[in-house]
Amino acid sequence: MNLLHKCILLISMVFVFLFSMMTVNVSAGQPAEKKLRYRNILLRDFRTVKDGQVINFNIGTAAHAPATLAVLKKYLPPEVKITVWADAPLAPELAEMMARRFPEVLIVHGDLNNAPPAELLKAVDEADLFLVSSGSTITAAVGHSMDAFLKRTGKPAAAYAIGCTPRLLPRLDHLDFVWLRDPIAAEIAKKSRCPIQGWAPDAVFDFDAVDKKSAERFMKEKGLTPGQFICCIPGQRYTPRWQFFNIPENLQKVAENRKFEEHDNAVLREVIRIAVTEYGLKVLICPEQITEIALIRPRIFDRLPPEIQKNCVTTDKMWSPDVALGVYRASRGVFGVEIHSQVMAVGSGVPGVVLAPPQFGSKSEMWKSIGLPEWLIYTDSPDYAEKVVAVSRDILSFPEKNAAKLQRARKIINTASRNAIHSSFFQ
Repeated sequence: MNLLHKCILLISMVFVFLFSMMTVNVSAGQPAEKKLRYRNILLRDFRTVKDGQVINFNIGTAAHAPATLAVLKKYLPPEVKITVWADAPLAPELAEMMARRFPEVLIVHGDLNNAPPAELLKAVDEADLFLVSSGSTITAAVGHSMDAFLKRTGKPAAAYAIGCTPRLLPRLDHLDFVWLRDPIAAEIAKKSRCPIQGWAPDAVFDFDAVDKKSAERFMKEKGLTPGQFICCIPGQRYTPRWQFFNIPENLQKVAENRKFEEHDNAVLREVIRIAVTEYGLKVLICPEQITEIALIRPRIFDRLPPEIQKNCVTTDKMWSPDVALGVYRASRGVFGVEIHSQVMAVGSGVPGVVLAPPQFGSKSEMWKSIGLPEWLIYTDSPDYAEKVVAVSRDILSFPEKNAAKLQRARKIINTASRNAIHSSFFQ
C-alpha cells in the first residue's frame, strides 16, 4: 500500500469515527445544534389507589410510569431531572420495582389543593414541565393535578403517548405538546389547538424494569422452561372494577361480559391445544389485571381435556409487571383478550397477539402503527377463531420469520419515540 492509499484510508477511518459519534449523540441524546426546552420534568402517573396506596391492579397500568421514564432517559441528556408525582405512596412491590430500576428518581405524592406535603410543593415549584405519563387518557385525578400545577406555577404542561376521545379535546388546548399512542387518537387530537402533536408509541413498548430473579423463580416453581411455553390471558369486555373497588355494580356491563365471555375466550383453549399437541409446548394461563384471576380456571383451564391440563399451569395470585416481563421474555408468545402484556412482549422481541373486542376502543390500533396488523384480531370479525388459530400456528411454526418482523416493529417504535421526544423537548 503506497502513501496516498494510506492517507485515504486514514481519512476514511476518521470520517467514519466522527460520523458514528455524531450519530450516537443525535439518536441517544440531544440532537445536534438544538437547545433543550425543559430540564426539570414532573411526571404524573401512578393513580390506581386502594386503602391509601397505589396498587398493582393492572400490570399494564403499573408499567406506564417506569416505561415513560425509560423512554425519557433513553432520548434526553442525563442532566435532565425527572420526578414522579403519584396519587399516593406506592405499594411495596411497585416501590421496590421503581427503586431497583430508577434509584435516582424521587417519587412524591399528594394533592396540591389539600394539605400538600413539602416534598410535593418543592417538586412542583422546581419543575419546568408537568408531563402526563403514557397511558389511557388524562384522567380526572391527573387533570385536577394539572390544573393545580398550572394555577400555582404558570409553567407548561404536556402529555406523552396517551389515548384520546373527543371529550378530551378541551384539555389538549392548554398543552404545550401532546403525543397520541394510536392513529385514531392522533386524528382526533388534530381538532385541538395544541401546537405540537402526533403519534408516539405507547411507552410500555420500552418497559424494561425486569425482575429476572423473581421471574426465574416463578418459572421454576411452575415448571416452565425458557423458550418452551406460551402465555394465554383470558379477558372480559368490561373490567369489573366493582369487584375490587367500592363502586356500584354495573348490571349492563355484567350482562355484556356474560354474553361474550365464552365467545371471546374459547379460541384460547384451541390455541392451548395446538401449542401442547402440535408443538410440544407448555402453557401458562395468567392475568394482566387482578379481576382476570377469577377467569383462569372456570373459563379456560377447567374446560380443557385432562391430557391438555397436564401441560398447563395457572396462577391464583396477581403478579407484578417486572416479574411478568421476565416471564413474557422467556416465552414463545403471548396471546390474549388484553393488550399491554402483548405490548411488553413485542417490545422485548416476543410475538404478541391481541384479541380485541370493540370495548378496547382505539388503543388496539397501535398494532397497525408498528407494522403488526395481522397480530391484531377483532373478536367480532366473522372469521375471528379461524384467524387466531392461523396466526398462532404461523408464530409457532416460523420463529425466524417472525423475529425479523419484530425487529422491523422495534425500529418503527425507536424511530417514532426518538422523533417525538426530540421534536418536543428541543428547539
